[in-house]
Amino acid sequence: MRSRTGFVRLAGGLVIAALLASVLAVVSPLASTPAEALSGSSFDPGNIISDSVFFDSSTMTEGQVQTFLSSHGANCSGTAALPCLKDFSQSTVSRASSAYCSAYTGQSSETAAQIVVRVGVACGINPQVLLVMLQKEQGLVDAYSTTAYMYRSALGYGCPDTAACDSTYYGFFNQVYSAASQFQRYSKNSSSWSYQPGRNNNILYNPNTACGSSPVFIQNQATANLYIYTPYQPNAAALANLSGSGDGCSAYGNRNFWVYFNNWFGDPTGGGLRNGSFETNTSDWVPTNGFINRAGYNNPSIAKAGSWFFAANTPVAGRSIAQNVQRTVAIGDQVTATIWLRSASAAPFSGGVALWGLGGVTEGAVTPYTVTDTWQQITVSLPVRQTAHSVVRLEIYMDSTDGTVFLDNAALVFGQGAPVKNLLSSPGFEGYFGGWVPGNGFVNQAIYQDPGLAHSGSWFAATNTAVAGRSLAQQVATRTSVGDRYSFSIWVRAADPGSPVTGRLALWGLGGASPFSGGTDFVAGPNWSRVTVTTDISQTGVTTMKPEIYMSSTGRTLFVDDGLLSKNLLTAGSFENNSFQNWGPGKGTINQVVYLGTSAGVVPQNGQYFAATNTAVPGNSLAQTIPRVTYTGDRYTAEVWLRASDQGKTFSGTLALWGLGGVAEVGAVDFTVGTEWTRVTVDLPITQEGHTSLKFEVYEKSTDNTLFVDGAQVY
Repeated sequence: MRSRTGFVRLAGGLVIAALLASVLAVVSPLASTPAEALSGSSFDPGNIISDSVFFDSSTMTEGQVQTFLSSHGANCSGTAALPCLKDFSQSTVSRASSAYCSAYTGQSSETAAQIVVRVGVACGINPQVLLVMLQKEQGLVDAYSTTAYMYRSALGYGCPDTAACDSTYYGFFNQVYSAASQFQRYSKNSSSWSYQPGRNNNILYNPNTACGSSPVFIQNQATANLYIYTPYQPNAAALANLSGSGDGCSAYGNRNFWVYFNNWFGDPTGGGLRNGSFETNTSDWVPTNGFINRAGYNNPSIAKAGSWFFAANTPVAGRSIAQNVQRTVAIGDQVTATIWLRSASAAPFSGGVALWGLGGVTEGAVTPYTVTDTWQQITVSLPVRQTAHSVVRLEIYMDSTDGTVFLDNAALVFGQGAPVKNLLSSPGFEGYFGGWVPGNGFVNQAIYQDPGLAHSGSWFAATNTAVAGRSLAQQVATRTSVGDRYSFSIWVRAADPGSPVTGRLALWGLGGASPFSGGTDFVAGPNWSRVTVTTDISQTGVTTMKPEIYMSSTGRTLFVDDGLLSKNLLTAGSFENNSFQNWGPGKGTINQVVYLGTSAGVVPQNGQYFAATNTAVPGNSLAQTIPRVTYTGDRYTAEVWLRASDQGKTFSGTLALWGLGGVAEVGAVDFTVGTEWTRVTVDLPITQEGHTSLKFEVYEKSTDNTLFVDGAQVY
């Protein structure tokens, strides 16, 4: 079931505030300053509301909802036939228990508040969500007067964009119950719907497909539910005018949901934090590192949002305030925290916002801050890499001891971690060894700081062995699937220019039925050289990748630096199982086909399949685009194995790797190959911010031959 694009009008919202249960210490309040308005720049299309908020049916009682409706309907004038929502009541029917809702016992007369709360409890949906839906679909909550249609199709359920509403679902109770049940249907059958969490979903801006679309990485089920119900995202024009209309390509449903929820109940992406906007008691926020002064204040003119904000200061630098959230996160997940901070005065206040994964091996991330008397949002992300955690802690450290910091609108977002460029711990040995340990018997190992000698940065590692075949290694916990491809590369050189060091680079897959690896022999000479090994995941159950540097030479020291362990970002890079998924023409028109090697009489470079392509127009290309947010300082490598089809002929072209979005940049290398498989690589150092995708592209210059392609990678 889909609803229409959304009710456009936005009314002023009410924020419910309660007095603090207790204040343990007091800091002096300041003169009032205007509160900042909600900004469209804060809207995240992939995380409109968290699961923990969406499915919390205990947020409001019937009495609280009735008070809320009475306040919002204070200026509403109704009639006996068409009452305001605050005065509405109807008889309700019983509903049997289902896979989505518990049994609902109908009553001869129930108010709108009772229906909203009782349906929320029966179906496990936050009554705040249902209230927001009533407003964003028909404007019922803030209506000055009502119509029969507003009650008949109160939540827009059964009202697609392309047809009239289905009369099966007419009626206020029917609408509320059907929508709540449907949200659970979406959740319990997640893979059956077009919009799914944990992946990129192409989402339109408007029912008019000419208005375009863009990929959205949906971070949770609750956000997916909103898109299934109303399958459009707001465009830039809609976000630029949150209180009104955008342009002819704007859709407002999901924008309005986010705005109303923020204005009425606080940030919907709270992520399990209790009282992240400090609108009620602050007892969940506690000192964790020694005594601090702290207090909550009710002053809407100062608060970032709502009515309340929090204030803290410390007599000792490095003390903190924190909240623990009981939440299991697994390897591969990512937690992101945001909080708004400002100094109580024009004098800067400094510290750090940290996220900790507790339970298992402790992991942490911190973002330093320095704020003045203007609210500033601080963000910190913690990718979970080492072990699962049962507790996540958000901690705000205070380094300044001569001022006060204000806090407001804290939130946690739980989702799948973005693909990590480098899975290694301490890949460049910058000040520590990280996870590097002897892998096959004792070896000598040390790190040195010498910017003139290091491959990059300031530090590098040195290792040697008295016994041939011993190694330096690291074990990295990973989520793998059969068909995944991982690459490990590292820069090597001999410590003594006259004494080369021989060895072998290996990458093991561990945890399955039996260990397996790929290997590359190397000879390290007087200059830094890069060695790479690739391993394909060929069995289920692999939970650990082990990059390993074996040394055959004894009594000679090997320098190593800038290691990289990365998963192939391309889909179907070896075209196995006849897959051409996500590949297509990049420029112009090309012919392309996937062959089974045995049928074509060609031995593939990798696996059993390979691709073939040709063109009649020089410069046309074969390409694949990879959604990927990049960061300045990243370095990506494109690699592919190529050969010509016809004996006696060569094939020429260019391999390119693009960074797209923002200011485009590209790495490119020309190639000419014969009928032997040839490895072609190109690097793309990221020097520009704003890229949202990478594009792997093989330009074809030859028009009288066919190019065979296999083992394509981006890492």
